[in-house]
Amino acid sequence: MSDVRTLAVAFAVTLATILGGAALTGYVTADGAAPAPEIQNEHYVDGDAVANDTPGEATVEMAAATRSQTVLVDPGVEPQGALPSSPLALLGFGGPGVADRDVRPLANALIENGHDVGVYVPDPEQQRAVPPGAEQGPTQLGERLAEADAFVTFRTDYDERELDEIESFVESGGHVIVATEPDAAFDQPGAAALDATLGVTTDPGYVYNMAENDLNYQRVYAEPPESDAALTEGVDRVVLPSATPVGTTAAGTDVLRPIAGSELSTTRAPTEAPLLVRNDEVVMVGDSDFLSPENAQRADNDALIGNLADFLVTNDRTPPGAGSGQPPSGPTAPDEPSEEPPEEPPENRTAG
Repeated sequence: MSDVRTLAVAFAVTLATILGGAALTGYVTADGAAPAPEIQNEHYVDGDAVANDTPGEATVEMAAATRSQTVLVDPGVEPQGALPSSPLALLGFGGPGVADRDVRPLANALIENGHDVGVYVPDPEQQRAVPPGAEQGPTQLGERLAEADAFVTFRTDYDERELDEIESFVESGGHVIVATEPDAAFDQPGAAALDATLGVTTDPGYVYNMAENDLNYQRVYAEPPESDAALTEGVDRVVLPSATPVGTTAAGTDVLRPIAGSELSTTRAPTEAPLLVRNDEVVMVGDSDFLSPENAQRADNDALIGNLADFLVTNDRTPPGAGSGQPPSGPTAPDEPSEEPPEEPPENRTAG
């Protein structure tokens, strides 16, 4: 019986302690709730972490004075369901609700300067099997590239024939911009094959900066290592909302690197790996969201976008068989008279 009495007394004391503590807390806070603990996450409380929460004004300007060019954009849309009546809606022209890739700052700059912007979306009805023995013609992408001077892609999963056509496009002087994201680094084998085709590389993980960033630690600042590069003219610093390291397999140029204090998510170690590189006719950038209207207003993103537009249209694109419908012939010695009959005027010829 004494054990039961002892347990009862202990229970009563414990209950009184709990109720007394709750009453005291209510008295102290005046609302019956304990005060919230202090946040210990540095990237939320550091006053230097948020550099500027008010965007500036985007002024995307082009300096290149060239003939009208055709820039083909592959937004990476899967051919499922009904597509918008205007393909440009997939690039943000028609409201953000239908935009797969809202790259209006880049597209607008090109259009306003007299260039044509096309959107590539494969038509599943045209993806027919080639009959045995029949000559295999170009793919849908190859047909569009044949009419283009520059190409923008978001690392779509291309098949082997499409990769060959993209490689031929670059070899003929066409300029290409490839934009990727950290979560798209290794999810599609065709995307990795595109990197190999273009001589660029992508590393796993994302770059972050806890000490100095734009709005949050994943929105990192990047700066050019040299100030005289064409792609960084007028660019002191840009903001990349979610960037992954990129590189080149050949003798390329590191155009943008993260600022000091940046680290890589996969190693938690400091990194200076480039976030935008150029390899001759190819530019690879480890982010795509910087092209959106709201991000074009951050730092010098608008100047970078204008420089990328200039890069696209200042190419030496010479499509195979341009002007004749036939593959170009080998060079002839200028001092030797030709014994061939005069070539038929172009207006009397038909495309091969």
